[in-house]
Amino acid sequence: MTGSSDVSERRPHASAAFAAYQAGRAGEAEAIGRAILAHDPHDAGAHYVCGLVAADRGALDRARQAFETAADLAPDKASLRVTLGNLALRQGDDRAAERAFRTALAQAPGSVAAHTNLGAALKRQGRLEEAVECYRAALALYRGSAWWGTDPTSAAAVLDPAQQTTFESASRVKLKHDLAQLDYLLERGRLPPAFAEARESLCRVLNDFGNEERPQVPRRLTEAERRLIGPVYNRVIHRPPEEDIAPVLNPRLDAGAIERRYHETAPSVVVVDDLLSAPALTALQRFCLEATIWFDCKEHGGYLGAYLHEGFDHPVLIALAREMGERLGGIIGGHRLAQMWAFSYGQAGSGTRKHADKAAININLWITPDSACPDPEAAGLVVHDVAAPPDWHFSDYNLDPAPLERLVAREGRAPVRVPYRCNRAVIFDSSLIHESGGVCFRSGYANRRINVTLLFGERAEDA
Repeated sequence: MTGSSDVSERRPHASAAFAAYQAGRAGEAEAIGRAILAHDPHDAGAHYVCGLVAADRGALDRARQAFETAADLAPDKASLRVTLGNLALRQGDDRAAERAFRTALAQAPGSVAAHTNLGAALKRQGRLEEAVECYRAALALYRGSAWWGTDPTSAAAVLDPAQQTTFESASRVKLKHDLAQLDYLLERGRLPPAFAEARESLCRVLNDFGNEERPQVPRRLTEAERRLIGPVYNRVIHRPPEEDIAPVLNPRLDAGAIERRYHETAPSVVVVDDLLSAPALTALQRFCLEATIWFDCKEHGGYLGAYLHEGFDHPVLIALAREMGERLGGIIGGHRLAQMWAFSYGQAGSGTRKHADKAAININLWITPDSACPDPEAAGLVVHDVAAPPDWHFSDYNLDPAPLERLVAREGRAPVRVPYRCNRAVIFDSSLIHESGGVCFRSGYANRRINVTLLFGERAEDA
């Protein structure tokens, strides 16, 4: 006679369902999950896996019910609350997402995902200052160093495995930028002299790195390389002092004229010179040169990115988003800030390829001094009089330039070409296909072309 313990051992476990899901066998994962629940409706893991499968199939209400049940059955697992909050964000239920992430943080204060995604929920509600607090809490845990934030040798941070990859790979372009920035900071006394040792470690890795023929292509760092540069690589080691500046926008801007040009021009593209007040421009230039927040290296074009949720959050930027909505309400309207970033380019390169952005309004602002740019006509922005169709989605108009190339060629319309100028902003419909001009700036770290982008609202797309 077989005992009940033998029967339970033959029953599938949630780990088997999750393994099947991770292997891409969604149907099998769901079948295992349902078999488990038939015997034990209180198995949190089985509810979780069934929720994952339902979410992938677009059955979001069913997925949310499964995640809620899983979270209630395992109240000590903060990750389940994070998953529930992520689904609520996907459904546009920002308040429910906020509640889920706050519950997760009460259980796991070191959860980087909970801090970051709580910031996203608050940003979508227009609560920018609160969102920045959450992003900075995540940044201190995720990218902290012995000089800023949480020392990575502590056990305070709870990271997802995918978040570790940012410390494991590098490209020559990225390492050369980081070395140039360290030299810039050391020369100006922004870092202690003892930091020269970290600088030498970075120099050693770069000298032996290889990949000379493919400088923007990343490769995995060796264990020895990681030991050498791990304390500083892709971590925050310096942020310049911050100050509140008001106003951020140039007081002399004629908002009414800007709004009229935007709405009367086809395509909807308007150029605004001297966008920022002089103190705001100076503060933003210093921040972009000194803050060690350039973590993302784009393989195409070899430029670096800094983002709102990972340190690109100077008070000037937050005030800029506010003042744009207040003074240019005829353009921004009721749209909230969706995203904000900066790109830092080397002295030469191809720039950004053709793409559109997942937003309603795009504001592109250049901040590198004009003295760095010998050919403003070539180094500017090209906005095509062609919009990504509403039935196209992100992968169609942002990740693969080939469909955009064909669309622009087929339409055959003359683009709007905007020459480079410091403190010049280009405001346009984010659905318009655009690309940057070629990069040819003077040598020197302080001469890198830096552009700031603010996105407002959501792009209208077919479901």
